[in-house]
Amino acid sequence: MLLPPPISPNHQIVTDPRALSGIVNACKDRVVAFDFETSGLRWWGGQLPVGYSLAVWPEDAPAPLAWYVAFDHRTVEPQCPEAPARAAFADVMNNASAIVAHNAKFDLNTGRAGGWDTGPTATPLHDTMIQAYLIREDRRFKLEKLAEEVLGDGTIYGDAWGASKAVDAWIIRRAKTLRLTKTAYLNRYGHAEVPVGLEGEYSCRDAAHCLYLHAAQHGDALAIGQPHEDQRAALYHNEMLLVRALADMEYTGQRIDTDRLSRLKRELEDEQGALATEMRRKFGTPAAFRWGNDNDVRDLLFTSLGLPVVKASKKTGEASVDRSVLLVLDGEHEGVADLMEWRELEKVRTTYTDSLIDKVDPNGRLHASFVQHGTDTGRLSSRGPNLQNIPVRSSGGKRVREAFVTDNGQARIYCDYSQIELRLLAWITGCRNLTEAYDSRAYMGLLDDRYGYESYRRRRVSEPSTDVHGVVAQSVFGADPADGDWKKKRRAAKIINFGVPYGAGPKLLSDNPQLRLSDREARKYFNEYHRKNPEIATTKQALFRSMLGDKWTRFVNWAGRTRHGPGLRHPNERIRAGAERAMFASLVQGSAAELTRFSIVRLWTAQQNGELPGVSTSTVHDEVQVDCQASDAAEVARKTQAVMEDFTGLFGSIPVIADLEITHTNWAEKEDYNGNE
Repeated sequence: MLLPPPISPNHQIVTDPRALSGIVNACKDRVVAFDFETSGLRWWGGQLPVGYSLAVWPEDAPAPLAWYVAFDHRTVEPQCPEAPARAAFADVMNNASAIVAHNAKFDLNTGRAGGWDTGPTATPLHDTMIQAYLIREDRRFKLEKLAEEVLGDGTIYGDAWGASKAVDAWIIRRAKTLRLTKTAYLNRYGHAEVPVGLEGEYSCRDAAHCLYLHAAQHGDALAIGQPHEDQRAALYHNEMLLVRALADMEYTGQRIDTDRLSRLKRELEDEQGALATEMRRKFGTPAAFRWGNDNDVRDLLFTSLGLPVVKASKKTGEASVDRSVLLVLDGEHEGVADLMEWRELEKVRTTYTDSLIDKVDPNGRLHASFVQHGTDTGRLSSRGPNLQNIPVRSSGGKRVREAFVTDNGQARIYCDYSQIELRLLAWITGCRNLTEAYDSRAYMGLLDDRYGYESYRRRRVSEPSTDVHGVVAQSVFGADPADGDWKKKRRAAKIINFGVPYGAGPKLLSDNPQLRLSDREARKYFNEYHRKNPEIATTKQALFRSMLGDKWTRFVNWAGRTRHGPGLRHPNERIRAGAERAMFASLVQGSAAELTRFSIVRLWTAQQNGELPGVSTSTVHDEVQVDCQASDAAEVARKTQAVMEDFTGLFGSIPVIADLEITHTNWAEKEDYNGNE
């Protein structure tokens, strides 16, 4: 049995409020690490701090000093009264020279939800998780794991997991006594019932580990001594402000019409029931047939009906029954269209009705968590829910979007980068067909300082719009808009244009059910595209050579962010090919993603300074959403667009353009907006 670790000599469990003044004095004008222990992870649902740890590292001390202040544990042990604990915490936060935390967004919002003062936003913040992500993105970022990998035996604790394992063992035993799973227990109680001494050692180690990691990682995160040090300094500063900006975005959230979602659930169930009845008639299946079970559907389509196998699953090798396969089989059986619709409705019903309602706070707001780390390309993502996965073109997805509503009297501005990955592909590769497609006399006038941004913005509106996919179809495939195959060739150009930044190959064309190209035709189109755009292949090869010539197997993008690709050296050809696709995708998509990350911080700063009368409430892919009073919509739209386009000259002659949309009701009803209405 795991025994609780003894209280380390440099830790103190604080239950007497008279000890707090000494902590405040010890932390004054120092770099302070902090960590809240909570009654659960849903800070927006009333699961709030039960204690906090603070840690500092005096110059002459061999290790950090840490304190745990318990005030709301559900135990019979002595604890510190909450009022003086709050006052002391506020004093520390407001007088720290800098603060350090791991996954700081959670602690900032947990504190804010509970009314805890986490200090001024001007105080420098260092998030050790984001530091680690800047140094090496292809690893895990749990605090103990990083402490084990980065610090090794360089702490006074020995096993980095010791206190964590002890708390975990206690929680598992407690959950069993209540006949709960560990997850169910944590969702209900968090760490509120953990004995103060045990939790205190765990929390103090977390805070101390943050200081250890900050000391070990800070220089590497800033790329000190590296050729890209100047770029990285700006990136580091932006990433740490992005922690605060995303925390505010999460805290604000967006209003959800839960009644609409409840009605939608009933509507979807009725529609699925009608579809199931129709499918039983068309397929001849029993009433108990499980339409959501892949094995059952696979047996029906390929064994019972003998339909052709389109492709196999990469993981299992079994015949795939995903949407792309069903689209191909649509003409093979009259029931396939109903099956696709049933499955689409099932995805929406299970993911975005009750599940979404469960994530809404008592005030009717949804607080999605935006993930700043861990993506392959550097793009931001979200969870709780994953906003990127709400179906775009289906009727079910549209009905989910109807539940994302604006507050009364408010508008929501959507500002989305236009074809940004294609624009960055043009700049990175110098591909003539693409760069010429983005030629803009108005932008050249801005670059030459012949007129300012507002004049440029007015002038570009009057420029004839360029169909970049049509340009590529004409220049690459010799297509003519008057020919009968124009739509097919333009669609192929569009698919390749958007697929190349992802490192995609010919299968992107042959798998597309609307094109219905054979493998041979797909290869012909793909090869012709690259023959007419040789700069793309040249750029890829130069990228891979440079990475293989680098001892870390890495590249650095325009913003100073590194991306590692050890798979480029793998002896297995398939793994190497996958690494090559991932690296090129990271170069293009990652370069584009930086614009969104910088823009969110710029918008947040303008909002903090009172220069933008709105508040950012969400981000999806390359889009930022800003809520404001309806009367301020024109000003907010214009300023938001100006901020997101303020990268003049950064990508040569390629303009960065952000499109505007607006709604006064809900997400599904947004419409194009010129910013002047």
